[in-house]
Amino acid sequence: MDYQDQERDSELAAVLAVLLLVGITLIARELAGLWPAVAVGMGPVLAVYCGPLIARRIAVAVEVRRFRRHLAAHDRTAG
Repeated sequence: MDYQDQERDSELAAVLAVLLLVGITLIARELAGLWPAVAVGMGPVLAVYCGPLIARRIAVAVEVRRFRRHLAAHDRTAG
C-alpha cells in the first residue's frame, strides 16, 4: 500500500465519520429534541479535541498532590 492509498483511506474514514456524526445528530434531534442532539453531536468532537489536554492537566494535578503529601510526610518525620 503506497502513500496515496493511505491518504485516500484516511480521507474516506474522515468523510464517513462526519457523515455518521451528522446522521446520528439528525436522528437524535428527531427523537430527543434540539439540545440533547447538540450534546450528542458535540460531545465526541469536544472529547477528541479537549480530551488529551484535560487528561494531562489531571495527571499533573495528581502528581503535584502526591508530591506535596510526600513532602508533608517527610517534614513530619524530620521535624
